[in-house]
Amino acid sequence: MSVAVETTVKSFVVLPLGKRRVAFAADSVIELTVPERLQNFPHRTGWISGVLVRRNRIVPVCDISELFGEEASSANRFYLIAEWQESGLRDWCAIPVAGECELASAETLQPRDGKTSARFSFVIGSIPVNGEEIEIVDLAKLIQARRAVSGNSAEESSR
Repeated sequence: MSVAVETTVKSFVVLPLGKRRVAFAADSVIELTVPERLQNFPHRTGWISGVLVRRNRIVPVCDISELFGEEASSANRFYLIAEWQESGLRDWCAIPVAGECELASAETLQPRDGKTSARFSFVIGSIPVNGEEIEIVDLAKLIQARRAVSGNSAEESSR
C-alpha cells in the first residue's frame, strides 16, 4: 500500500531586487502600481524613501534592497504594495520594483543549509522557478529586521 503525501502549492509574486529575485506570498500583495507622485518629507527613517497615497491610504515606500546587499535602483517601473501584520495590526508597504514581476506557483522549500536564514531572518524558504531557487520574504519579519538595524521600535515608527 502506498501513502499519498499531500503537498501544498502556493502562489507567489517574484520580483527583481538588484541582481537577485525574491518572492512574496501572492495573498499578501495588494497591487502593482506604476510610479506616481512620491511624497517626500523630513523624517528619521532612512529606509523609507517617502509615501504614496493609494486607495485613500498613506503607504510608506520601503527600499529593502540594502538588506540583501543590493544597490537601490533609481529607475522604478512599479511599486509592489503588500500587506503585513504585526501584533494584530495590519498595514501596507510599497516596495520599489525596477523590472518585470511574475506570478509563480510552487511548493515551498525549506532552507537547506541554514546560511540564508542565519543571514536573513526574514527569508522563510524558497521556491523553484525555471531552475532557480527564489528566496521567499516574510514582509512582517523584514520590517522588524529593518527596524532592528535602524534602531526604531514599532512604537517609534507608528508616530
